[in-house]
Amino acid sequence: MTARHLFVLAILLSPLALAQAQNAVAAEICLAPTNVEAAVGDSKAAATAVQDSFTSFLKGPTLGVRPLSAPLESQVRQEAKAADCRYLLFTKVSHLRKQKNKLNPALAGAMHQGAWMAAGQAGGGTAAIAAYAAAGAASATAAELASSTQDKDQMTLAYRLEAADGTVVIDKSGKRKAEADGEDLLTPLVRQASEAVAAAVQ
Repeated sequence: MTARHLFVLAILLSPLALAQAQNAVAAEICLAPTNVEAAVGDSKAAATAVQDSFTSFLKGPTLGVRPLSAPLESQVRQEAKAADCRYLLFTKVSHLRKQKNKLNPALAGAMHQGAWMAAGQAGGGTAAIAAYAAAGAASATAAELASSTQDKDQMTLAYRLEAADGTVVIDKSGKRKAEADGEDLLTPLVRQASEAVAAAVQ
């Protein structure tokens, strides 16, 4: 094959390569503000922790997240439309307390750190790197939320993913119960939800 043929082939393939590159990064997900149904402590902090965690997990070569700010569902849909996102993700969290215990702040921090270490160790070296990388932005807010968790607390995370035309792609929820004071209930729930969302948009 001559140099001229190679040049022509490169020109012909360039639009295809460009289209593939655009498709690879086109799965941008608009993230609606989290609805806090019930919370232990500051509901605003709970909403921020959910937002930060999803934003931290849903990023990569073929994923992107755009947090939205409109508080009403009707307005957030308009905001997502204006942002030209392919998907819109709604989340709702509730944190219920079954009984009252005295929280040990030191234990809370240790439990939060242990949750991240366990997440990384479960999948070996690569998973550990991914877990610690994802922990970056979300770590502080998730730790703050975990510090208010007491034994027997229950957290439920509901999430609904919609396509740009309003079609419901995913509508699920997850639930966890604390086995100790300071346990990080949010991170495993968001990780599970993020895996489902990532699989659905690929």
